[in-house]
Amino acid sequence: MKRILLLAVIIALVSLPAFAQEKKASNGVEQAVLKLEQQWEDALLKSDAAALEKLYDDTMVYTHSSGSVDNKSAYIAAIKSGATKYQSMKRDDIKVSVYGNTALVTGHWEVHVLARGNKIDTNARYIHVYVKQKDGWKMVAHQATRITQ
Repeated sequence: MKRILLLAVIIALVSLPAFAQEKKASNGVEQAVLKLEQQWEDALLKSDAAALEKLYDDTMVYTHSSGSVDNKSAYIAAIKSGATKYQSMKRDDIKVSVYGNTALVTGHWEVHVLARGNKIDTNARYIHVYVKQKDGWKMVAHQATRITQ
């Protein structure tokens, strides 16, 4: 019994530094992804299509809270042309979870958009999926779900 307990303690002590290193690496990724999230918000509010081109992967799927879906080129074209203009945005409750080369961001946002001349005020939860690519982390999916209560 003492040998089993001693073995368990040794395994725990050997594993602890590896766990701490993994957590430290995860925190670095979380910070990098949070920085990308801020760049995303800034790009939308400034209608900065070039910044969005860098943030979004070519396979990007952008699902709006209305249920409509855009790919990267269609979404950025609407921003670039002025058909979609983000007027203001407030985000909170932002959480990042990292799973290897994938990071999930969940959050809440209140956003005010002028879309094809129509004012749209949205209170929603959103999820972003980032995947680590050769040239860094890229957003591959945005999904918003309107809060109706």
